[in-house]
Amino acid sequence: MLVGITGPSGAGKGCVTRVFAERGFVVIDADLIARQVVMPGEPLLSVLADTFGGDIILPDGSLDRRLLGARAFSSEKNTAILNGIMHTEIKRRMLQQARQCASEGKNCLFDAPLLIEAELDFLCDVCVAVVAPPEIRVKRLMLRDNLTEQEIRSRLSRQHDDDYYISHCEFVIVNDGNLAVLERDSAAVAEKILKRFASE
Repeated sequence: MLVGITGPSGAGKGCVTRVFAERGFVVIDADLIARQVVMPGEPLLSVLADTFGGDIILPDGSLDRRLLGARAFSSEKNTAILNGIMHTEIKRRMLQQARQCASEGKNCLFDAPLLIEAELDFLCDVCVAVVAPPEIRVKRLMLRDNLTEQEIRSRLSRQHDDDYYISHCEFVIVNDGNLAVLERDSAAVAEKILKRFASE
């Protein structure tokens, strides 16, 4: 079984995927893969440098994520360019890992903010949206990513609203900031999905 989990930045997808992992799902994390494909020596790094400026590469060969983010999220056009560059390789590696899980008879899930945009949702047996009030997401991301409120709001303005994710997913988990409730709701959804596919 392949489950897709998506939602806007700061909604709490990490907690939801952890709950699924505790129930045996292998997590295929798009954000983790996105970091791996721009490690020093990776071909994608030079493509980004050619597109957004050579100075996004630090002297040690690593990516200056903050500078790249500032340029990539400065306009819808630049955001689309960045996504276009990243999507193909991330998607390839995610599919490779999913095939490995399937060959081993394991349940897995895609944890992917751009699950729908990358059309990975069509490959999933079921999709789950994780959403949260905007102000909660802003505060959470400021703490998590050490960015200013203005930087966070600029990035979030390039993302879809909650209705977009909700309309594409069968299950919806609303995270209002209460961790215990989020864990309870996530467990309930995971159990429903497992029960459904166990009976098929």
